[in-house]
Amino acid sequence: MIRLLSDALRGPAQARAAHRQALRRAPGIGAGVRQLQQSCPPPADPADDAPIFLLSAGWRSGSTMLQRLLMSDPGVLIWGEPYDECGLVQALAGSSTAFRPGWPPPEYFYDGRPSEKLSGEWIANLFPALEDWRLAQRALVDTLFAEPARRAGARRWGIKEVRLTSEHAFYLRWLFPNAKFLLLYRHPLDAYRSYCSFGRSWYDTFPDRPMFTPRAFGAHWRWLMQGFLDDCDELKGMLIKYEELAAGAMPLDAIDGYLGIATDHAVMSRKVRGNAQAGDKGHVNALERWLLRREVGATAARLGYAW
Repeated sequence: MIRLLSDALRGPAQARAAHRQALRRAPGIGAGVRQLQQSCPPPADPADDAPIFLLSAGWRSGSTMLQRLLMSDPGVLIWGEPYDECGLVQALAGSSTAFRPGWPPPEYFYDGRPSEKLSGEWIANLFPALEDWRLAQRALVDTLFAEPARRAGARRWGIKEVRLTSEHAFYLRWLFPNAKFLLLYRHPLDAYRSYCSFGRSWYDTFPDRPMFTPRAFGAHWRWLMQGFLDDCDELKGMLIKYEELAAGAMPLDAIDGYLGIATDHAVMSRKVRGNAQAGDKGHVNALERWLLRREVGATAARLGYAW
């Protein structure tokens, strides 16, 4: 009777044990993409698209300034946080979490036989090939971003984002093996001060992830920054420090060489404001400062940022 009650309220013991074992493997986007890379490695094609993904560790870190520099090459179009609150890339990448050793089972995949030959088989689970899964997700990204950029006359396209982690970058690398990644960051206190001048009303994704507090802002910065630092080498990306970029200490030729483009460096001397508040610094009281510092913690110290 106790077992029946337990099964009714918690599910079968065997299923719960399998679930615990699956959780011990730490499922997530990173693990899922690694499984996809192993099961369905993308073809190597030097002529394939090499999109530019400019990923910033949160808001107000100079990503638009860098986006403007990249687009000074007349053949480059970088979309700016397109449909930002929808979380499109996050949702696509999140679907990879389900992929793990043993799933999908090999027998689920369509084996090429005529469909009428399968009518006498158990076909409750009949999957297209994993390569079709990859191409379908890539086709969405191509249709939304690559094709409009080409219609605009650009030979290279990309996305500037302030919400995507290194795990999302690995997913994008699976779709586009030749992709280039610029990973931009700024002192979190300066970024937060600038953010405060805009009213602290933005979202990571709407409506479930508002960024209204220093804790939320700091956690978002730390989450992105940790991944940038840990995974930059594996992504073959380029880390860019805002303070060096803004001060003219970052060699812009290095960015051009990494991306294979030719930018107009004079763009960096021209200030462009999206509104009257852009570039201003809002007031940050002592409590907000303490909460932010507590949230960014060792990651900010790892970068040598003083308070």
